[in-house]
Amino acid sequence: MNKKIPLGEILKPHGIKGELKILFYNEESKSLQKDQKVFLESPQKNIIEYKIERIFYSFRKNRIKFFDINTIDEADDLRGYIVNIDRSDLPEINDSEYYLSDLVGYSLIDKSNKNYGKVIEVLALPANSVLNVSKDDKEYLIPLIDDVVLEVNQNQKVIIIDPIEGLFI
Repeated sequence: MNKKIPLGEILKPHGIKGELKILFYNEESKSLQKDQKVFLESPQKNIIEYKIERIFYSFRKNRIKFFDINTIDEADDLRGYIVNIDRSDLPEINDSEYYLSDLVGYSLIDKSNKNYGKVIEVLALPANSVLNVSKDDKEYLIPLIDDVVLEVNQNQKVIIIDPIEGLFI
């Protein structure tokens, strides 16, 4: 089965004809296209497939219109849904690049090989992305910034960090 990649969240209806405001996890993303198939995931984890009729990209005011969603009430029912696409629909990247969703399952270590757990989720927050890391039944939020993340080794599936004071309390 092709892996589904979350791109953003439906915020609310826009107008009365079924358009929706969408918040992309990557503000610079322009991965969605007219006539593309997407998979909307409800808060209850149900998946509904839709096809894009129109997409409007504008800084923090992105809008999307799906075929079969034509009223404000139909659009409002999709509030809070996560927009996913097939991994194969993402643009090709070179070997030194990665998608944030690829980091799930990577181990966190420091330069001396001390293990800090595994990435269970990557959160896209306004200031920067954050790694949700699990170790010994505890979760830690690690900012995905240059001061903390020194290297991402895709071959070994490890992230080398400089654990600044206070991260693992």
